[in-house]
Amino acid sequence: MNKKILASIFVIGILALAMGWGTYSFFSDTEKSTGNVFTAGTIDIAVDNQNPWTATYSAALSDVKPSENRWITFVITNPGKNPVDVWKRIVVKGCDGGSYAYWGDAARGASSEPEYTEGGGQFDANGIPTGNGYVERCNLAPYIIYDLKIPGVRWIVKPEQQIRIDNIDGFWIYLGEIDAGSKMTVEQSYHLSSWQDAPILDVTNWAQGDTMKFDIELYAEQVSGVGPIGAEDTLKLVKKDPVTWVPSEDAGHLKYKTAANEFTYTFDATGLTAITQYSLIYYADPWPGDGTDHSTGALIGTFTSDINGAIVSTPGNVNLGTDLPNSKDKNFGVGAKIWLVLSSDYSTTTLGAQGHMTAWNPSGYLFETHLINYHDTGP
Repeated sequence: MNKKILASIFVIGILALAMGWGTYSFFSDTEKSTGNVFTAGTIDIAVDNQNPWTATYSAALSDVKPSENRWITFVITNPGKNPVDVWKRIVVKGCDGGSYAYWGDAARGASSEPEYTEGGGQFDANGIPTGNGYVERCNLAPYIIYDLKIPGVRWIVKPEQQIRIDNIDGFWIYLGEIDAGSKMTVEQSYHLSSWQDAPILDVTNWAQGDTMKFDIELYAEQVSGVGPIGAEDTLKLVKKDPVTWVPSEDAGHLKYKTAANEFTYTFDATGLTAITQYSLIYYADPWPGDGTDHSTGALIGTFTSDINGAIVSTPGNVNLGTDLPNSKDKNFGVGAKIWLVLSSDYSTTTLGAQGHMTAWNPSGYLFETHLINYHDTGP
C-alpha cells in the first residue's frame, strides 16, 4: 500500500471506534432546584420614629434676633436589613415680609415702624404711614449662618466656616452611612447674623418680622449607589445685588461631571456685557479666592461674550488636579464656590499664589446658587 491508502484506512478506523463508543451509557445524575424567587432588597429610613416624616420645626426657629442661634435635632433610623448612605438638603421656598395689622395695607410688607422707616416709608402729617416710598427687602437666606454635625462623631459644617443658607440652597450634603438597624442623630443650627459675624452680613431693622420658608429633605441610598446627584449635575449662576445679595433670574448654567479625571463641563450665560472676556473660576475662601494659604483656587475656563452679551453653550475640560473643594478651602467638607468674573479682575500669574481675585466689581459677576462637590479621579 502506498502512504495515501494507509492514511485513509487509519482515519476510517478512528471514526469507526468513535461511533462504537457512542453506543455505550455513562454514569450520570441530574438534580434540579425548584421554586427559586428573586427578591429585591429594601431601602427605607424613619425620622424621629416617623415614616413618612411629617414633623416641622417652626416653633424652634421663631422670634430669632440678630446674633441669636437656634438648634434643631432629629434622629434618622435605618430599620431595614441593608446599610444606607444618607444625604440632607435645605430647599428655600420663599420669603414673607409680613405686615403690621394696625397699618393695614398702607404699610404692606413691613412688620414694624422701624422696618417701615428703614425701607424709606413715608408718613403723613399725623404720623400715619402712607404706604408711599417703602421698598420691601425680604431675603433672609444670605444672612442665616448654618452649622451641621453628627454629635460625638464629627462636624460636617463648622461654625467658623460661616456657611450661609443661600450657599447650600438645594445642595445635597453627605451625612454618612447608617448600618442596618442603627441610628444617626443630626444636629443643625440656624444663626441670624449681625455685624459681629461679618459687616456684609449685618441684619438690621429691614428684617423685622420676616420669615424664610424652607423644606428639609433627606435622601437614603444603598451604599454602592451614586448618590442623589449621580454622574452629572447642573449649577445655576445668577447675578446678585452686591448689598442685599438678592439673586436675579438665572443667567448661567454649568453642567459638569461630579467625578472624572478632568473637570468636564458645558457652560452658557446671558445678560453679560457685550464683547467682554470672562473667567469661570473656582473661588476658594477666603479672599482673594486662593484658599487659606494661597495654594488653591483655579481657572476653569475663559470666554468672550458675543454682541448680545451671551456665552453660547461651550464644552470644555481642565485638569484641576484637586477635588472641589480643596482641603485648603475654608469651605472644605461642605462645597466649593464657582463664579463667573471679569477676566480683568482675576489673575493666574502672581508668583507664589494660585488663581485669585485682583479687583472687586460684583455687579458684573455671576455667582453660584449653591456650592458644588467634584471628585478628581485622576492620578
